[in-house]
Amino acid sequence: MTTVDPAARRTTPTWCGRAAAALAVASAVLHVGALGEHAPSPASAALTVVMTAGCLYCARHLWRRGDQRDWILVTVMNVVMIMLHLTTMSPGGAGGGHHGHAVPLVAGAADASLPPLMAAALAVASAEVLLAVSVVFHRTRGLDPAGSSGTLSA
Repeated sequence: MTTVDPAARRTTPTWCGRAAAALAVASAVLHVGALGEHAPSPASAALTVVMTAGCLYCARHLWRRGDQRDWILVTVMNVVMIMLHLTTMSPGGAGGGHHGHAVPLVAGAADASLPPLMAAALAVASAEVLLAVSVVFHRTRGLDPAGSSGTLSA
């Protein structure tokens, strides 16, 4: 006889997937808005188009089913996006500052403001990460990582 650990069947309320899908669509809109800034660089513009498609891909899946793979993908994509933007915005970063403009990351530093589009994108990505990590934590807490989550087999 096999019993399934109730924690293995944890589901997420529908509103979580819908909220995450809305945030992903907002990210896609912000990427489209940034295309004008990336126009001089074909590689950067192409990456922006790919990221827009990625946002819409995740939004569709989160709206419809929101399985564990989708939530983990959202977490990873947004963490990478935040790291990339913070790296390229920093004065010593690979890009010498986002779009060639160094943005000091120290509070109170001269000219420490982010462009509004970038600030919005980082805020949306941070919200997506917080929601996705919360969902993944909720779904996996109490599960044995080795796979022997207290199940009995005869």
